[in-house]
Amino acid sequence: MQRRTFLKNTGKAGLGYLVLNGTPIKALAQMPSSFTCQQVQGRIVVMINLFGANDTLNTVVPKMQYNIYNTNRPTIKIPEAALITLDTANNVNPTTLHPIMTPFKDLYDQGKLNVVHGVGYLNNNRSHFKSDDLWNTAGDTTPSNFNLDSGWAGQLFEYRYPGLLGSTAPTLPDPPCIELGSTSGSILFQTATNNNASVLLTNNNVSSFYNTLINVGGPSPDAFATTDNGLDIKYIDDIQKLSSSYGLRIQTVFNAGSNTTGITYPNTSIANQLKTVARLIKGGSKTSMYMVHQYGFDTHGSQTDTTDPTTGTHTNLLRDLTIAIKAFQDDITALGFEDSVITTTHSEFGRTIDENGGRGTDHGGVSTMFIIGKGVQGGITGTPINLTLVDNRGLTDLQYDYRRVWASVMQDFMGHGPAPMAAARLQNFTATKAPIIAASHIAAPACYINQISLPITLASFNAQLLIDGNGLLKWKTTTEINCKEYQLEHSTNGTSYTAIGKVLSAGNTNTIRNYQFNHNAPNIGVNYYRLWQVDFNGASKMYGPVVLKVINNTKFAIKAYPNPATTNFNVVFTTTQKQQGYIAIYDVQGHLLHKQPVVINEGITKFNFTNAHIKNAKGQLIIHFIGQGGVEKTLKQLVI
Repeated sequence: MQRRTFLKNTGKAGLGYLVLNGTPIKALAQMPSSFTCQQVQGRIVVMINLFGANDTLNTVVPKMQYNIYNTNRPTIKIPEAALITLDTANNVNPTTLHPIMTPFKDLYDQGKLNVVHGVGYLNNNRSHFKSDDLWNTAGDTTPSNFNLDSGWAGQLFEYRYPGLLGSTAPTLPDPPCIELGSTSGSILFQTATNNNASVLLTNNNVSSFYNTLINVGGPSPDAFATTDNGLDIKYIDDIQKLSSSYGLRIQTVFNAGSNTTGITYPNTSIANQLKTVARLIKGGSKTSMYMVHQYGFDTHGSQTDTTDPTTGTHTNLLRDLTIAIKAFQDDITALGFEDSVITTTHSEFGRTIDENGGRGTDHGGVSTMFIIGKGVQGGITGTPINLTLVDNRGLTDLQYDYRRVWASVMQDFMGHGPAPMAAARLQNFTATKAPIIAASHIAAPACYINQISLPITLASFNAQLLIDGNGLLKWKTTTEINCKEYQLEHSTNGTSYTAIGKVLSAGNTNTIRNYQFNHNAPNIGVNYYRLWQVDFNGASKMYGPVVLKVINNTKFAIKAYPNPATTNFNVVFTTTQKQQGYIAIYDVQGHLLHKQPVVINEGITKFNFTNAHIKNAKGQLIIHFIGQGGVEKTLKQLVI
């Protein structure tokens, strides 16, 4: 069973997220700096997924074919007199928007909006999830491109940094990609080797973000079964270990950032996601790709109000979207990043030319994309979708394969060269890129990123708390030249450090080496660790610090079995001191399933939980014990 199949089978919502500022965040494995050419240094793309299939005809209304539009949509049509005309000088076939989209008119007039008409792929699939997967894998409905199992972005970054995805890099602790606002991870960032590291948290309090992150989990088993299921559980465990290393950095960057005073974001999901992205950018994050989500576009019924078609469900979605994007663009402009950031919107397909019997529309064909930013070639790309080109109620006026748009974004703006573009399966579209990037911002070929780059020696360095209360420091190197040893230091305040041990190096090697060091009885509270790499000639370089939080070092163990379970499972405590407290069991969304007071006796105490206790929940559960004297333990239980 493939890792991705396993993720879907365990609920597709259970793995891999951080929650920051009330928004679920997924982080792809971190890597070194993406760019060396000054022209493209620090550029960022923010992708907005309009999931459910946005109704493009009520978003960009075809004014010159309004009679056809009116005939097909007698009750949900937008009145012609209410439309917003973007290209007012075009008297032949102008592009006109829904009247709620005035923020987009402002952006268009500023030269910061490009409307791309007729986007999709030939013979589009009308399944939401399948078509979304095709967009994210650079696929289509041809047999060779229909069942790709890795994302084009994941493949691009895997090519750029082989062997480093799934590892932390002290020289640059930011993940290259962050996904927000979703409870299930996009295949966009998945690689063919299943590197897509992330963590799931349910705590919405930013101040406790990092503390919550490093408390989730607990010690891992010494070994995993070699069965498919055992390997899948190990995959989850590896993902969650890696993501804890992101916690401190993301929290620090978020705290260091800010949004512009005087710019108001509405209190909506999409606005909060974009507000968080702007704050992370301002805080110094080097992440180069963000994916945010807006849901609710599957408008099969009650798309508009009965008395006024310019109001209703779809109108509200467009209002929230356009106001949020305008606030984000104003924010990054005021923060000084407008030359470095562009934003895109996409939907898995459009909707039918005609309305159905429920004042809604059904799954259709091509759609429209919006590209926003100072680096965008403002204007219109293509012409309004031709309503005479229809097949099975779906619009077939395909003017731009969506991969032509991604090729332009990733090469013309982000600066990736032929080799990374080939890894992303976009090489066949670089000759016909959509003309959406302003000439002033197109990356010169001399700036293209083509070569694989492995600029660091240390690939990872992290700390974890063992079940016996000791600390385990682990690090991994990719190359070592003239290296004598590694020296470890410890601090309780992050300022004054004490040497705690040494580990001999391999000396000279071009292969991956793994090292570890046990720190006996770390302090209760926050522990800081630094790693010094010392050469034979006496030269040295410091890495870190990494942080380990210890709530209580009393010998106190908690274990759940069988794991995974089907009908019931046991939670077993082993302790040298009697404890009173309570056990709480949560699902991955943070919903409390069960809570009970318990007494943990000296020695071994066991509690049994059945499906009735957990309300027949499936997937990953979080078991949390809080006892007297500060004893607190958290572990994971999988129910299948």
